[in-house]
Amino acid sequence: MMNQQGLEDIEMARQMTTNGCFSKAFDLYIMAFEKNVAIKSAYESEFRLVMTQLNEVLMTANKMEDVFINYTRALMTFPNSIIILNDMGKFLFKCGFYEKAWEHFEEALNLDYTYVNAEKNFNSLKNLLVERWHFRMLNDKVRNEAYRAAIHETVIPRVDTILDLGTGTGLLTVYASECSPRIITACDGSKVMSDLATSITQENGCEHCIIVNKLSTEMQLQDAGGKRTLLLTEVFDAGLFGEHVLQSLIHAWENMLTDKARVIPSKAEFFIIGAKCDFLHKRYQLCSSIKATLNVQNMNVHVLTFDETYDCEDVHFYGDDIKYITEAKSLVCVDFNNCQELKNLIEMDHCEVEMVVQETGEINTVIGFFNLYLTDNVTITTDPRSDRRANAWQQAIFYDKIPVQVVENDIIPMYFSLNGGKLTMYKDDSIIRISPETIRFLNDIEYVNTIAGCIGTTCIYLGQMAEMSQITVVDLCPFPVFGLYLLMRGAKSLTCCAKTDSDKEFFEIVFECNNVPLSNITILIGDEWSQEGFKDEKFHAIFCNIFEVCGEIDLRLKAMAEHLKQHHLIQEGLFLPASIKLMGQIVKSHWLDINNKLYDENVSNYKISKHLNPYQVTQNFCIDFGHLEYTPLSEVCVFGTSDSTEGVEVIDVPIIKDGLANAVLCWYSIELVQDLKEIATNRKNCFIDGIVFITDPKIRVYRGQSAPVLRSVDCDGAFKLTMHLEE
Repeated sequence: MMNQQGLEDIEMARQMTTNGCFSKAFDLYIMAFEKNVAIKSAYESEFRLVMTQLNEVLMTANKMEDVFINYTRALMTFPNSIIILNDMGKFLFKCGFYEKAWEHFEEALNLDYTYVNAEKNFNSLKNLLVERWHFRMLNDKVRNEAYRAAIHETVIPRVDTILDLGTGTGLLTVYASECSPRIITACDGSKVMSDLATSITQENGCEHCIIVNKLSTEMQLQDAGGKRTLLLTEVFDAGLFGEHVLQSLIHAWENMLTDKARVIPSKAEFFIIGAKCDFLHKRYQLCSSIKATLNVQNMNVHVLTFDETYDCEDVHFYGDDIKYITEAKSLVCVDFNNCQELKNLIEMDHCEVEMVVQETGEINTVIGFFNLYLTDNVTITTDPRSDRRANAWQQAIFYDKIPVQVVENDIIPMYFSLNGGKLTMYKDDSIIRISPETIRFLNDIEYVNTIAGCIGTTCIYLGQMAEMSQITVVDLCPFPVFGLYLLMRGAKSLTCCAKTDSDKEFFEIVFECNNVPLSNITILIGDEWSQEGFKDEKFHAIFCNIFEVCGEIDLRLKAMAEHLKQHHLIQEGLFLPASIKLMGQIVKSHWLDINNKLYDENVSNYKISKHLNPYQVTQNFCIDFGHLEYTPLSEVCVFGTSDSTEGVEVIDVPIIKDGLANAVLCWYSIELVQDLKEIATNRKNCFIDGIVFITDPKIRVYRGQSAPVLRSVDCDGAFKLTMHLEE
């Protein structure tokens, strides 16, 4: 029988909680646990709930120190609580105490490596601290060897003084130190990267090296230790100038470099090429077939962006999906050793080029790439057509090119600007803009057709319940295709959700073009609406989308769907999708490998991986099934459903090919209406990307055997897969 000591304090704490006195209740719980250790496990969950309520009040009042004290006291009482460790990690993460947050997530996972929420938070922290492009850049031997050759060609031993601008992990500084310069100053605005560069340069014996944790444009001459005779930089993005390299170089020339200094790279040139690529077109513009379906054929509907003027893609993966229609044309050429030219370029407000059409067809996208002329003898290119391209950088996609039919030898003008130091393609004022989620959803023609294909069955089913004029519908997809079809068949009302105000305006245009009265429609906007907004209403049909475009399940929308199904669906009403299954396959993929793990052989065998690889993540999103390079090693398996219960389950996966497995590739199979055909999301142009759970170290698997995969599901329905072999 449980010792009664402390239980009076528990009862008093509950009363205080009922009265909203969370601080006093929190103290009473702690007091009770100090009196009677045996009752801790029985009352931990309600104690955590009170602490959450208290901390929410304190955070609203901006009393962050009090929140920290509460978590500290809670962990003193429950030192092995993975939930409290994770919650404190989230709090520290939010407040910017990244090292301490790291410790708490790591400790939670050491106690229970199947704990999904802590692992997702840990991955988010790692992604914030070290962006994934560092891995692909450092694994790019073409880029690394070119920079190393250029540095060896240029540096004058025991004479040059060097500034490494945006050093990252310090690889260029390591290469420069091979040439025995007098001194190297390397700078980076990220504290994590500066600390990594310090550790890496020290371990690899770089003498006379200073690491400064500042953006170069914030540095003073004393930070650099005097003016430098040589500048090294790789601060480029897919659009060449998007990482503010022009501003950084102008500042360096005016403040950090001698008059006779040199820059590596010495020059750069940016090219554009007109192409037809339906895959890219569907990423950024509403395609003609869905415009016809929605009866908005004459509209130009493009993706809504804010500060971005282009996107980045690995165009070389697209193979036959892309056809180059024009020649490649030089848009901008710049001499990094000429400060006045840099100033003139950054003020360029207009640039026109004439593209020569090489093949009759359609131009629906414009692709940009660049050459870096490191020296007169060493060049790097990101041209997707080249077998010797550097894959550290992707290509720039200028997505506002309205499709145009062209004939061989036509001359097509294109207009750009470089306001603020970032290339921008002139945009047509007639363009309507909607969110990326809505574009992707509508351009998934196969999914839209699947929705259309179930409308007949839906109407027959609903017709057995009520007249169509009485049917009420909820459709929470990125665009309410299902709801629109039912309204056009006479349904009474539709409640739907729009991601942005621009989406709402587009919805209204479509409804009006299809003669659907707006008075029958309620449009919820953004992510602020909640379950309470539905009040006591009941609906005949509810269609919920629970997916993020990246491939992850949106836990807020999942909880919303479960609530609507339980509390707002009339008896025997129709809920869509009828079922969702998580599908997966064990694979090996070189691309996944080099984007998440550094190999020292790719950085001239310097010891860098041991410093960078702790920032590896265990899960990647936004996997493009149409272009991912991978080899299947197992059969396709069902790993769970959207209704899978909390806990851990081992699933044996049959292996069909020998190999070193490094990931479990996942997608979803969706059954919209029971007993109708399922549709999978591992399709090209699907509005939902794939996800992968990464295995490190790799695991060797053999054909004819089975590999165990752990499926972990937490209380919110978040999941992860872990591939392992029994000891």
